[in-house]
Amino acid sequence: MAQTIVRIQTRLMKGYYKNFSKYSKGRLPEQKVAWVTAFTPVEILEALGILYYYPESYAAVIAASEKEQAYISISEEQNLSRDCCSYSCCFNGCLDLEEGPRGVPPRPDVLIATNNQCNTLPGWWNLLSQKYHIPLIVIDYPGETDDRESAFEYVLNQHKSLISKMEDLSGNKLDETVLEKIIENSRKSVAAWENVISYLPQKDINITALFDDMNFLITARCKEDTSEMYRMMAEAMNEKADKDKSRIPIYWLGYPLWYHADRYLSELLNDFSIVGANYVTWWNLNYEGKDSFESLFSAYNYTFLNLSQESRDLRLAKIIKASGAKAAIVLHNKSCKCDFVSARNIDLPQAELEIDMIDRHYLNMERAKKQIDLLKETVCTA
Repeated sequence: MAQTIVRIQTRLMKGYYKNFSKYSKGRLPEQKVAWVTAFTPVEILEALGILYYYPESYAAVIAASEKEQAYISISEEQNLSRDCCSYSCCFNGCLDLEEGPRGVPPRPDVLIATNNQCNTLPGWWNLLSQKYHIPLIVIDYPGETDDRESAFEYVLNQHKSLISKMEDLSGNKLDETVLEKIIENSRKSVAAWENVISYLPQKDINITALFDDMNFLITARCKEDTSEMYRMMAEAMNEKADKDKSRIPIYWLGYPLWYHADRYLSELLNDFSIVGANYVTWWNLNYEGKDSFESLFSAYNYTFLNLSQESRDLRLAKIIKASGAKAAIVLHNKSCKCDFVSARNIDLPQAELEIDMIDRHYLNMERAKKQIDLLKETVCTA
């Protein structure tokens, strides 16, 4: 049977969700289970045969199914304030109610959190650790430092400690040849995805599809199927018509709005064309290195959100310039204040919207419309 994008996506999704309660019918997974944050070195878990699940990603699925408000409310009743990260409120409410669009993920044997994305996550994972009375492993990535060698040794020791603990948990011994192959799968997935999103500035591509299809780079970048799927997607992108040049090219800075059918404020942007979005570049991890451990260090220590503000600005300026954007929509996300990424340090008109990626009640649509109308006027009269 010929491979198609839909067949590969279906296979990957079935593999990921088969142990969720909606489909498992009470059967427990045969492998050990880890719940992980979004930038965890899952190649190690994959090599040791440990299943891993992303609570943040499932919160996005819940919001897309229009159930987030009930879960956020029940979480608030359990003393997790609505002012906390909406990913955590939404997912914890799902656990409290023991329900979700795909049920709940299998109970974890271990929790793994990293701080190369957000310093809130280790705190959230600590709550989960207390709830389930299971071990929590926190990996500290120092990010950019003057002494790269010391940073590498510091991260290497943590990665080796993680391997040792996961070997004990799984009963398996790490085969470095297998790990190298899995890292190569991730490297190919990233390269193929970069090719996909390279068409966004020129081709008539719906950003909704990219926001949704990026999920596979998060949850399945280690799988062989993923790079092949993205290769086929890039071929399809190349066949699309060119963008409408009469619309204002704009850059989307921030998370998708998971509760919105289009994942962005499409009803307010009829005169604009999205030519870039920083979110779809966040998992373009750089696995360079002469061996597996150097590759993992490069990929996970230097995530975009773990860079200095100066480095973020330089990288952002480069990709915005390449996109041809004339303005930016910037999301001041209620859940991610510490990770706020702005175009303020880049010479580009912008509308800065108070918003949240999960909690739809946080959006003031009337105010957002006024800001976007003003942005349009600014660009058109410049």
